[in-house]
Amino acid sequence: MLKAVACAVVITTITIIAYFRGWLPVQSRGNAPTDGTSFAPAPPPGSVPSTAAGGSTPAGGNPIPPAPKQEPRGGLALFQLGDYQAAIPELLKDLEKNKGSAALHAALATSFEKTGKTAEALAQWARLAEACPKAVERSSALARVYMGSEGAARVDAGMRLLRDHPESPEAGSSVLAIADAADKNGRPLDAWEACSLAINLGVGNEQALVTRCVAYADLLAFGPRDVPELGTIYVVKSGDLVVSIAKKHKVDQGVIARVNKVQNGMIRAGQRLKILTVKPSIEVSIGKTWLRLWFGGRYLARQWGVCTGNLEESPTPVGEFTVSTKLVNPEWTRAGHAAVAADDPENPLGTRWLGFAEPGFTSYGIHGTRKPETIGQHASNGCVRLKNENVEELFDLVPSGTKIQIHE
Repeated sequence: MLKAVACAVVITTITIIAYFRGWLPVQSRGNAPTDGTSFAPAPPPGSVPSTAAGGSTPAGGNPIPPAPKQEPRGGLALFQLGDYQAAIPELLKDLEKNKGSAALHAALATSFEKTGKTAEALAQWARLAEACPKAVERSSALARVYMGSEGAARVDAGMRLLRDHPESPEAGSSVLAIADAADKNGRPLDAWEACSLAINLGVGNEQALVTRCVAYADLLAFGPRDVPELGTIYVVKSGDLVVSIAKKHKVDQGVIARVNKVQNGMIRAGQRLKILTVKPSIEVSIGKTWLRLWFGGRYLARQWGVCTGNLEESPTPVGEFTVSTKLVNPEWTRAGHAAVAADDPENPLGTRWLGFAEPGFTSYGIHGTRKPETIGQHASNGCVRLKNENVEELFDLVPSGTKIQIHE
């Protein structure tokens, strides 16, 4: 009997505790309303109601914890959420701490664009280009500045894009428009450079671009205009000779004579001579049978058709070579044979010879021809043939030491 009473007391005690702690379902609590409502027991004496702590007590008595405080979001997080207006001040703060972050610059510029702040966006893209010279976003930034600017600023941004990122998709898609913009703004040298790059990129009509480049060369390199990027102007003094002027400026006298149309070395005191000091280089395509003369590696000045070696029997060597010997009206010499004079019909070299310097290739060179009909063919013994009038011009414009690149 006593054991039964004790068990009843324990069970009752546990039930009361469970009731007040909300462990029992509503249905099991005595006197529960039957109209669908519920009630919570009074809190134990001295306790603080859950609502006072910012939560609430639902039916059933289980307290709901207060919502966690929202942490402030950074600029990039707001940008990624599409809250561009809110992102702008945060991104400005972030950039104060990390001025070299291309991602922050790009996000801020884009946020300006999305909120209609065009001028601020352009300025920010320009800051990205300045602050992040190696960033992958830089070419896109310069392209946006180019597209959004006018006049000289447009040309400046376009030329920076072409010079710094010539292989980028943005450069390829904009190069012809940049050339036209440079022309329109009275900057033919930039237009010449852009057209030359377009040729290398394979953009646009190649032959039309070559013609345009040759015209720029005639105007800027071979005309009287002073273009500091290409050379200088020298005023002849009493006692000067073409050879001494050439030596002073470290150029061949032929280039002075060619550019200034000097005949037989005749110059006079006070005469203004244009001295081309820009470094020339030569490029030869075997497959396309042309030779190109470049100035400074970025201005295409001339393109001439050539004849190269027989592809099976005597192919023209591929690689990088250097102009060594330069001969006027060269004799033709072969091992085991007597020299053939320049005026002999059997001499195939034409009026000029520019020999290669590299060991093993000294028998190769660029020269003229008695058979101009072979230009455009693969018919030589391995040398590069030009028409005589073309090789004579090339001879005057390139000194010994000029680099030659020959490719397929």
